[in-house]
Amino acid sequence: MSRFEPPPDPSGPPDRPKPRALARPPTVELAAAILIVGGAVNLVGALLAAVAAGAADPFLWLTIGLNLASAVVGILVRTGRLWLVTVNFAAVLGFLDLLGASVNPAALMLGVAEILVVVILIRHKPWFDEVAAARAAGPDRERVRPVP
Repeated sequence: MSRFEPPPDPSGPPDRPKPRALARPPTVELAAAILIVGGAVNLVGALLAAVAAGAADPFLWLTIGLNLASAVVGILVRTGRLWLVTVNFAAVLGFLDLLGASVNPAALMLGVAEILVVVILIRHKPWFDEVAAARAAGPDRERVRPVP
């Protein structure tokens, strides 16, 4: 041992480095934002329609449920969970919005945005897999802030 080396640690070998959580890709943030904001905007529109026309329409309650689910799924996407459920849910929402696009131009815009969500989620499937693997590794991993 030279005089420049630190003395050996008597407590044992050094701890192994903690696995680092992966930074969330900005496009996954965009996909989550589209789902959350689209669900919130359509939810407000559906609630206004319920107040104006009455709550007798069963499709109105289906619309409210789908929009609430859209916001919840968007929040879960931000945490890297439920990739397969979200891809399928966004595809169905996009299809339903594109069906209503002939009546409502906002539905066309939201339908195209939800198809964009599907493309983003498929493109970033490896990130979701790595997040799931890191989550399975245990709670002793370091947190990493999203890349600005």
